[in-house]
Amino acid sequence: MTAGTMTRAAEILRISQPAVSNTIATLEHRLGFKLFLRKSGRLQPTPEALIFYDEAQRVLEAVGRASDAAQRLRRGAAGHLTISAFPGISIKFLPRLISQFQAERPDVKIRLLSRSSHVVIDQLPSQLFDIAIAEKPAEFAGVSAEKVSFTCQCLLPPGHPLAVHDTLTPELLDGVPFAALFRDHMTTFQIARAFSDAGARWNVVLEAQYFASVAEFVKSSGGAAIVDPVNGDGFTEGCILRPFSPTILYQIGLLVPQDKPLSKAGSAFLSLLHSELQKDSSEKPSL
Repeated sequence: MTAGTMTRAAEILRISQPAVSNTIATLEHRLGFKLFLRKSGRLQPTPEALIFYDEAQRVLEAVGRASDAAQRLRRGAAGHLTISAFPGISIKFLPRLISQFQAERPDVKIRLLSRSSHVVIDQLPSQLFDIAIAEKPAEFAGVSAEKVSFTCQCLLPPGHPLAVHDTLTPELLDGVPFAALFRDHMTTFQIARAFSDAGARWNVVLEAQYFASVAEFVKSSGGAAIVDPVNGDGFTEGCILRPFSPTILYQIGLLVPQDKPLSKAGSAFLSLLHSELQKDSSEKPSL
């Protein structure tokens, strides 16, 4: 139908002309009607052939689309991905990472659920996610959990007199107004113990649920805060960061359901997530 002649069809298919004739004869036998009539040495398609050709074209196009989709899925360039993560990482870090990921895989559709860590953990048995990220990582049945640790730093506003020190300690920060996350946060006990062991006063004047509030308070009040690179991402611009001693560790967990195989797209995103978190991690993550 496309080539116009058996000779040209044979050339395109790289088979013999008798093979083309036999293929047409076989197809006509299976269909139960003639496809071509010979007129003046040329083949003329029958009305039935014209209708069947249109249907065959649609089928072949569908097969082609399915083949293309299979190739994209094989490369991890297509699919759907659901990520459940705590607000500190889902507000800025993950949207930027998703944008970077989709620049190379525009056919991957991603659903980002922003939930408090305890909600993420409570939802683990439901496995309504492909990848979950939560604070306070622990061992959970049916979930592969990988811990990633980060070293916290001290956040100061511009021009703070303590910025002259290369490293800040509880002794130097004795009595300085502090903003901190709520007392059940994993870093709160470590900071309180560091000040207590040093005999210094941790002067917490603001407790907040989200680090964005803590950072804004530091910028506005001249106080200080202990921050990690994950929650602090995007909120510390214009401020001063200094190492803090003793070390305060912040940990998150990357969680993947054991009974729900991760797609090619999911594995590719998890690999990118590992790579980006490793840049700020105090230890190299490994699966």
